[in-house]
Amino acid sequence: MLYTELMRPCALIRLKRMRAFILAVLVGAMTVEAQQRPLVYGMVPDARPTTFLDASGKPTGFFVELYTRIMDELGIAYRFQIADFTEMYNGLLSGDVDLFTALQKTPEREELFVFPDSGVVAGWSQLFVAHGTLLQSVLDLQHRKIGVVENDRNGINFRSYIESLAIECEIVEYRTFEELLRAVETGDVFGGVQSNALVGTEPRISATLIVFAPFKAYPVLSRKSTLTAEFARIMSRYDELIADSNSYYYELQKKWFSTERTETVVTPRWLVVLLVVLLVSSLMATIVIQLLSRKLRQSNQELERKVAERTELLVRSEKMATLGTLVAGIAHEFNTPLQALIASVDVFESLSYPEGLSAEQRGVLRELLAGRERSSSDARADTRAAKKVVRSRLTALGYEGGPDFERIASSLVDMGILRPTKSAVETLRGATPAFAEAAVAAAGTLDAIDVARESAERMSSVIKALRVYAHRDQRNEPVVVSLKSQMDSVLTLFADRLEEGGIHVVSDFDELPEYRCLADQIHLVWMNLVSNAVDAIGTSGTLTVRGRISTGGVVVSVGDTGTGIMQEHRTVIFDPFFTTKKDGTGTGLGLSITREIVQSHRGTLSFDSGPQGTTFIVTLPLAGIANIAPPIDFPEPGDA
Repeated sequence: MLYTELMRPCALIRLKRMRAFILAVLVGAMTVEAQQRPLVYGMVPDARPTTFLDASGKPTGFFVELYTRIMDELGIAYRFQIADFTEMYNGLLSGDVDLFTALQKTPEREELFVFPDSGVVAGWSQLFVAHGTLLQSVLDLQHRKIGVVENDRNGINFRSYIESLAIECEIVEYRTFEELLRAVETGDVFGGVQSNALVGTEPRISATLIVFAPFKAYPVLSRKSTLTAEFARIMSRYDELIADSNSYYYELQKKWFSTERTETVVTPRWLVVLLVVLLVSSLMATIVIQLLSRKLRQSNQELERKVAERTELLVRSEKMATLGTLVAGIAHEFNTPLQALIASVDVFESLSYPEGLSAEQRGVLRELLAGRERSSSDARADTRAAKKVVRSRLTALGYEGGPDFERIASSLVDMGILRPTKSAVETLRGATPAFAEAAVAAAGTLDAIDVARESAERMSSVIKALRVYAHRDQRNEPVVVSLKSQMDSVLTLFADRLEEGGIHVVSDFDELPEYRCLADQIHLVWMNLVSNAVDAIGTSGTLTVRGRISTGGVVVSVGDTGTGIMQEHRTVIFDPFFTTKKDGTGTGLGLSITREIVQSHRGTLSFDSGPQGTTFIVTLPLAGIANIAPPIDFPEPGDA
């Protein structure tokens, strides 16, 4: 009996061990069944320092070390597929490649690949040249050979960039980045274009200050891949590493880039520096616009002297040619730092949350601040009124009289959340003081970022308008242009006069089509008509610009609320040198030139005037509407 009692615990131990062994075998079998094949990790062999082959032919680089280490931790089997970018891209489309770690997002690509919300890498396209090559301005690229990689987004961005500046370059395509580097070194091409990450780490070339088209790149999964669950686990682990400032993610950044990149946490001092730089850039942009205005006045004086020798239209074309070169160069010099700042603003927004919060807390905080007013700083200017609004909202939600009523109301006002949801209130009720302080601090940071973004977008729109204004028909031949974009640029250039004069603008020209014409001449028509309307309005009134397609052609009208045209002036309003403006403020050529341009396009220019104001009506023939040829639409830099 005693022997039997002693043996019974031993039997129980053996039984437990057997159960554990069977469970481990089953879990292993389930794991093997869940991932039936290894994940195919696609990489290009020459994209230093992110993905490349070392001297022994082994894959290495920042992305390689980061994602393979994550997959090793998670027990995800994988193998490398090494090829150039074109072959790799086709492999993603066919499903032969599962994962690629750096692809720019576009609406077309979102239909083809799975893009995560995280894993973003910020950068921009950059021009590089061989060591010792002299490049003083973007205008030096005129009639040069520039190399790009086949199907690479940076090359596509460069084509749009030089087209917007009216610079003619010969584009030469190469299959790999290594082939492009050799072509630049040997002088086969003047320079090349790639992302700043590759250009900045390649010792065989010299980076230039010509940067454009800021972008974000993401790790992607092929839509035809069956390993969506593994991809989700990889990106979840990536988020955990980003949230931990002591993780190996940041160690790998220092190893491969010698410094931390834009995803790392920065001190609020950077935000102050960013705002100062934007303020200085705004001041410089104002000076440039004043300089251009002074150049325009000087050009007008010169035109008056030459008008007896040449026709008015030819003289105006000469002025536009000179001004176009000036504006294109100056617009580029200010656009380069501006685009870098615009790219930085989006990155800073993702870094606006304080340190020390867990991934779960960051998610709660992000959801809470989603209800923040866009102009929260203005909303909090009158604290008393804001608190009144918030108290009324809390009462409507059923929180009146609670012990935390005033604390929650104050926190909501400080964060600019004037219309809180029930979920937001519940979050603050259960929040610790440290979390509440972190939320208020993050809201203040987002306010500063909103101001910076609005300032940068305003500067970018002015630069775009200057580019449209400066563009001219180099061969005096008809081209396809967007009439809507032309009118938008004219109103942008007159924005200061409209705001200072208290002039209200009514615009309704979204139906304006793409039209084949002499682009700079038609643009001059809109400039003259809007300028005359603003002068006629004076200190206050309404400027009305409408555009539509009718059975009689393309009709554009520009109306003002001035005093109207006197009856005795209506028969001579289009005569050269006739003007009702004060001496020194008009030449009497604007409407004469405008009618000549419209008639040369087989159109008509008429007007309707009365005591309530004047409306000039331009009608262009339907035959000029373009349905096939691509328009010159002057895209914003950075559309990648």
